[in-house]
Amino acid sequence: MIKTELEKLLSKHAKNFKTLQFGCHIPEMDIEYHYSSSDSNQLFHSASVGKLMTASLVFLAIEKGLLQLDSPISTILDRDTLDGLFVVDGQDFQDQATIRHLLGHTSGINDYFESKTIDGSSFIDDVLRDQDTLWAPSDLLDFTRSRQQAIAQPGQKFLYSDTGYILLGLVIEKVFGMPFFKALENFIFKPVDMSDSGLSFYSPGFDQSKLAPMYINGVDVHLFKSLSCDFSGGGIYTTTNDLLKFIRAFYQEDIITQASINQMASFDNRFHVGLYYGLGMMQARFKEFFFLLKHLPTLQGHIGVSGAHIWYDPISKLSLTLNVGNAKDMAKSFRLLIKIMQLLHKARKSK
Repeated sequence: MIKTELEKLLSKHAKNFKTLQFGCHIPEMDIEYHYSSSDSNQLFHSASVGKLMTASLVFLAIEKGLLQLDSPISTILDRDTLDGLFVVDGQDFQDQATIRHLLGHTSGINDYFESKTIDGSSFIDDVLRDQDTLWAPSDLLDFTRSRQQAIAQPGQKFLYSDTGYILLGLVIEKVFGMPFFKALENFIFKPVDMSDSGLSFYSPGFDQSKLAPMYINGVDVHLFKSLSCDFSGGGIYTTTNDLLKFIRAFYQEDIITQASINQMASFDNRFHVGLYYGLGMMQARFKEFFFLLKHLPTLQGHIGVSGAHIWYDPISKLSLTLNVGNAKDMAKSFRLLIKIMQLLHKARKSK
C-alpha cells in the first residue's frame, strides 16, 4: 500500500522537475522502494551530499590516529597551499585554522562556489561560460586565494565553504597517502558495496554521458567538463540505491564509530531556517519550516545545491534519498520531501 501511495505521489510531481530520483528504506515496515523518472538505477551528480562522505573519511583518519580534530591544517598541508586563504586585515591565520573549523565551516575561509568575488563576479559564471575547463583542486583554491577574501578569523563566524572542503580532500590524500577517489573507494564504496558510485572525472570508468540532467541557473551542466569544480566538496556520482547503502552502513557504524557520528551531529550553527550544521552533517527540523509539521521527525544527513538529499531518522531508522537535478528547484524539493514525510508518517500511524 505504501509503495503504491509513494508511486502515485512521485509520478504526480515528476512532471514538475527536470529529473526525479527517490529511494527509501523503512525497516519497521520491511520496505525498500525506489523511483526514477528515467532509468531505474539512474546515475546522478550528488553535489554536496558528498560532504557527508568527505567528513566520514576525516573522522576515519582521526580514529586511525592519523589526525586530530583540532589539528592545525598547517601541520598537514604546505604553506604554498594555504597562503592567502586565511588573511584577515593583513594577518594570516592559517596556523589557527583546524580540521574542526573546516568540517564545521567556521575556519573563516571564503566559498568559491557561491560567494561573490572581490570584483562582484561569481564562480558559477565561469562554470557556465567556460564549460570545457577541467578544474583541479589547486585551481579552486587559487580562485578563492586570488579573487576572494577571508571573512573572519578561525572560529569566529559560520560560512558554508566549498573551499574548506577542498582543503579537507587534500588533507585526506595526505594522511592516507592516496588520491581522494581511492580513499572513497577503499574505505566507503567497496566496503559498503556502492558499485555504481565514484568521483566524477577521477574514478576509472566514469561515464559523464550517463548522468541525469543537472541544471544550474537554468543551464544543464551534466555534460560540461566544468562540472569538475566539486571534487571533495561534492563531486560524487551515485544512485539512490547506493546512497541508501551508504547511510545505513554509516549509522550501523560500518564506516566510523558512534562516538564520531555524535561529534558530527553537534549542529551548533544554523545553515538556513530549519537546517542546522554540525561537522560535515546537517539536521532538518521540520517544525521550524512550519509549526504544523512538528509531528515529523528530526532528520540527519545532507543536501546538495542541485536538490539532492540524503536523510536518516535516528529513532525509526528510516532512510531516504532524493534528487531533482536543478538548483532552482531546491525549495520545491523540500516541499516534496515534506509531502513524502507526511505520507510515511501517516502510514506508520495506521500500521
